[in-house]
Amino acid sequence: MREADVSGCAAIVQASPLWTRYGIRTPEDARGAFEDVLTGSCLGFVAEDAGKIIGFIVYALAGTFVHSGYVRSVAVAPDAQHRGVGGGLMDAAEAAILGRGPNVFLFVSTWNTGAQRFYERRGYRRIGEVPDYMRRGITEVLYRKTLGPIQRDE
Repeated sequence: MREADVSGCAAIVQASPLWTRYGIRTPEDARGAFEDVLTGSCLGFVAEDAGKIIGFIVYALAGTFVHSGYVRSVAVAPDAQHRGVGGGLMDAAEAAILGRGPNVFLFVSTWNTGAQRFYERRGYRRIGEVPDYMRRGITEVLYRKTLGPIQRDE
């Protein structure tokens, strides 16, 4: 993801009512969601169709959990959903993360049941719930996809 991609990604964020629950309401708020990518503390990929950004993923190779990667956000434009875009973005981020360690973690809001089904079909397992983590009044479900423990038996 390049700085030039942020406007297209921010437009996807603004088109989704899901993000307003997290306080993202203005174009500036939406652009701010990509600050971690622009500063280099997170990485990102975009999906394009005919030169138009139709999806993105933001992730860290090691972050919230030591020795494990973290998918911070993934979104697909409404008119591009159910075409494999989200799966392709997840494939790319998972390949990068699992190339460095055996675990990928992510959070999904309890009310976002469609995303929960998506991740569960991809092999993620529900670990537990974390209330008031991202925003007061919202409970997040922690998911993990693993190739095994950090320390391998010898």
